[in-house]
Amino acid sequence: MGGIIGVGIFYKPGEVARLLPETAPYFSAWAIGALAAVAGAMTFAELAALLPREGGWFEYLREGVGRLPAFLFAWIVLLVVSTGASAGVAEFCALQVASVAGWEASPSALRGLAAVIVLGVTAMGCRGVKTGAVLQNACMAAKLLAIAVFVVAGLALVAPAAPAAPPAGAPSIPTGLVRATLPVLFTFGGWQLVTYIAPSVEDPVRTLPRAILGGVAGVAAVYGLLNLAYVRVLGLPALATEPDVASALAVATLGDHGARFLSGAMAISALGFLVATLISTPGIYVAMARQGLFFASAGRVHPRTGAPVNALLVQAAVCCLYLAWTGDVKGQLGDSVVFAEWIFHGLCALALLRLAPGAPDRPFRSPLFPLFPALYALIATGVVVGNLGSSPWSVTSLGLGVLALGAVVYGAWSGLLRRAD
Repeated sequence: MGGIIGVGIFYKPGEVARLLPETAPYFSAWAIGALAAVAGAMTFAELAALLPREGGWFEYLREGVGRLPAFLFAWIVLLVVSTGASAGVAEFCALQVASVAGWEASPSALRGLAAVIVLGVTAMGCRGVKTGAVLQNACMAAKLLAIAVFVVAGLALVAPAAPAAPPAGAPSIPTGLVRATLPVLFTFGGWQLVTYIAPSVEDPVRTLPRAILGGVAGVAAVYGLLNLAYVRVLGLPALATEPDVASALAVATLGDHGARFLSGAMAISALGFLVATLISTPGIYVAMARQGLFFASAGRVHPRTGAPVNALLVQAAVCCLYLAWTGDVKGQLGDSVVFAEWIFHGLCALALLRLAPGAPDRPFRSPLFPLFPALYALIATGVVVGNLGSSPWSVTSLGLGVLALGAVVYGAWSGLLRRAD
């Protein structure tokens, strides 16, 4: 749950409301997101029990569909998905810390504080997964408490918003549902993080499926309640036009102190996301290195703590490069590869469908198999195809370009390996 609930749920509802400013379509988009998350959780739970290995998702792709797709997945994770997102969230965390402290910080000072946060979390990761788990659990408890305050205040203590007409200019409902899938699924992403550190989990064959399925179910319930509070207090028309929906809810429910309380809650939520992401994701780079698809040094772990120190440092360096860049490169690249990442969601479902016949006695078997992996593959295909058709070409072409560059690097790396042999 700590890897899923980040900062997206505080902002993405406004984006969804702008695309779907009517009650039934709006909640339908979140229901589709919850269904996709459940289908994905079932798929990953089955794969995690079948292949409880370091690197999780990377290993499922390598075993199920081949080395090139696995490499391309790890490529976009290292270049954008993990590092770019973490840099953006670290900068956001720094901004919220400054807001709580009443500090009027310059952009360069905020980026410096963000780098300190990234390096601090990385240093904690170098001490081992258990150390990070303690902070992660504390952040998770704090963010759930903060969300509970907003939900209770929004549903029980504040009068509902007056009815209002939806704003003009929204797309048709089918188009809006397609375009709303990315922001909704963005808020649900993260159930796969625990699979990256499978060897560090006690009894992973039993624990990983329970963690994944329980976490997704809990997040779906939390998101449903928080969305009810957004809609009840602000109303969908205001939700669609309000640039900062979380602040609007905080002020409406908690008064003048609401904004500062929200800033503290979002800082904790952002920190929890960083701990979950930065400490677990290097498992992918370790698995890559052990398969000869990355520098061998990235596969080494500390003899006492088991931490992949070199992989953690590489990841932190890429994050800091993002923070040193003054343009909107994080946002541009992040938007461009979100749909591309869903290619690998679909391939992961296909990997399970391919591997399952060879393992009839799987430790965990999803109900009504192959319903959930087939549904997951169908949803992923819909997300990719739908956004290729509805998103600006400048966005999708950048994402496809990142994948194409990864294929070139893979070819060159494979050539070097062949010559070395």
